Amino acid sequence: MQPGSSDSPLLDVRQLSAGYGHVQVLFGVNLCLAAGETVALLGANGAGKTTLLRTLGGLLSPTEGSIRLAGRTITSAGPETRFRLGVVQLRGGEGTFAPLSVGDNLAAALLGASSLRREEHRQRREEVLALFPALAERLDDPARDLSGGQRQMLALAMVLQHRPELLLIDELSLGLAPIVVQELLGALALLRAQGRTMLIVEQSVSLALDFADRAMFLERGRLVFEGRTEELRQRPDLLRAAFLGDAEQSPTSTTAGAEA
Repeated sequence: MQPGSSDSPLLDVRQLSAGYGHVQVLFGVNLCLAAGETVALLGANGAGKTTLLRTLGGLLSPTEGSIRLAGRTITSAGPETRFRLGVVQLRGGEGTFAPLSVGDNLAAALLGASSLRREEHRQRREEVLALFPALAERLDDPARDLSGGQRQMLALAMVLQHRPELLLIDELSLGLAPIVVQELLGALALLRAQGRTMLIVEQSVSLALDFADRAMFLERGRLVFEGRTEELRQRPDLLRAAFLGDAEQSPTSTTAGAEA
């Protein structure tokens, strides 16, 4: 096991297969995440990365295999149940309410948390604003007036208010300026220090190798590498595959086009 404390993983996935209709995308994927671990999920476009996140988050039902969270089987649980158990997904560039102010977006994200008192709402908002000072300066501005990077920060802040046990992030850096990406990476570093468990799909391999404890590499729906990021640096074949993308995939692949 990697970062974390117990012998049992926080997330334990066994022989997971999934797809869309008659198109199978994932083939017998096995993976484990320890509590407090940050793992990068890599692979060329169409390899099955987003499909895997959707299946873990409950948005897509697996055709085979099992998913366990902290020892509890959640294979058949819906997205609402998984959310209550602490599985929270952030989709790149989405998740904010454009007409609402930054402050109202943060408040709206906690509307379903009826068990929290007003003081707890305030405390959680202050926690995320400390991570993203740029948002604290624009609390009254509509989300539609934010830059792409600031909207990504706001979306991340909204989900972090729920203090997820497992945070799933799809394409953190997609379309963002390098200076914004660095600010987001700073926030991830703080989350790692707090012991947050994260599985992050990231197209930029160099970026992933900088922030993750471990890396997993999907190829045509199969997990072909899992190990420390230092080990992946010694695999130029996989690194090249991640950079080349769809153009170099075999025509026998059934996953191209099944995943955005």
